[in-house]
Amino acid sequence: MKKLILLLIAMLSMSGFANAISLNVEVGDRPYYTYGPRYWARGAYWCWVPGHWSRHRHYWIHGHYRPC
Repeated sequence: MKKLILLLIAMLSMSGFANAISLNVEVGDRPYYTYGPRYWARGAYWCWVPGHWSRHRHYWIHGHYRPC
């Protein structure tokens, strides 16, 4: 009976410890746009292109606007 109580106490203390730890994982480029995903300016409709790897994955191309 004592072993069962000790086991329950250990499990409760470990679950409390696990809840105290947080982990954040972010993948890709955040949308750093200032006008929103799409907007009209200079006679063209501009769309946000998210960041991506170059063709042969040599470098990261950050997100940018381009006419769509």
